[in-house]
Amino acid sequence: MRVFLIIGPIVLALFLLWLWIERWHLILPGTWPALKWLGLKRTLTGGLHGLWYGRHITSYLNFLRAMARIFGPEGRYARWLENSYHGKVLTHEHARSIVSVEEDIPLQDLGVGVIPYSRARDIVINAPPDIVITQCGCKELHRLKGNPCKLCDPPYMTCMLIGKPLTDFLLEHKPRHSERISNERALELLDSFHEAGLVHHAWFKDCIKDQFYVICNCCSCCCLGFEMKELGIEQLAPSGYLAVVDRDLCCGCKEASTWCPVDAITIVDGKSEVLKNLCIGCGICVSKCPQGARILAPDKRKGLPLDVRTLTDKAEDKEVAEGRIQS
Repeated sequence: MRVFLIIGPIVLALFLLWLWIERWHLILPGTWPALKWLGLKRTLTGGLHGLWYGRHITSYLNFLRAMARIFGPEGRYARWLENSYHGKVLTHEHARSIVSVEEDIPLQDLGVGVIPYSRARDIVINAPPDIVITQCGCKELHRLKGNPCKLCDPPYMTCMLIGKPLTDFLLEHKPRHSERISNERALELLDSFHEAGLVHHAWFKDCIKDQFYVICNCCSCCCLGFEMKELGIEQLAPSGYLAVVDRDLCCGCKEASTWCPVDAITIVDGKSEVLKNLCIGCGICVSKCPQGARILAPDKRKGLPLDVRTLTDKAEDKEVAEGRIQS
């Protein structure tokens, strides 16, 4: 009896929590495929906090932020956050190439050159990618705290989840703020996000089988990666490019500097100059420069780009080398 009095309330609380996650159903149709995809071990070790993330992302992100501020940039929590949950900055061209993939990208580790972390570096995309646009938890969290996004308006539908079964899971668990869209619509939205000054990020997460799963279109005023960067927690990897200024074309108007999300632009002797150690290679300044005086140039110090157009060829070359297919 005493054991029941202790365990009973715990079991009841867990059951009610499960019903809340499942929107007061015993189990929604999309939940079982998602759990099966994760596997039993991943579900028990990381999938449960993934359910929290998928069902109520604002409270999840608020918790991560609070822990980061408590523990700071040094120590285990910061390293865990960096290595288990991180984003790769994408140029506009590379973001567009993900949503318009026409050939399957088999499961592969992108390596530390592209994703400079110890884990959560895998990518797999089935063509054509299934895409769901959903509300940005970072922007919504800031709105709830009285600090709305400076670059876009509610309901902040700026995150693109890529691939089943996660897209089906999200549609069922967040039906008010999720919508399946075509590849053509995804391209249109990416163009509008870029025009608004939002930075494309490919995000990877441990509880999502250490894989890429979403393109977030981020602002420096709200989004987790930028906030962690200010705290000294490196959750964002640069695109692999660096903005370069043609001083002959630059008129020093400062227009591009007003758009830079990381304050990597200054004026020296009346000309724009890029602070190389700060630039993340997002390309926002390139499109905003009225003189056309800026380009993105590859820079090995910024890592390698995430260009999915090269991944199918690499995968085939690897299979040929290993003798799995004939050349």
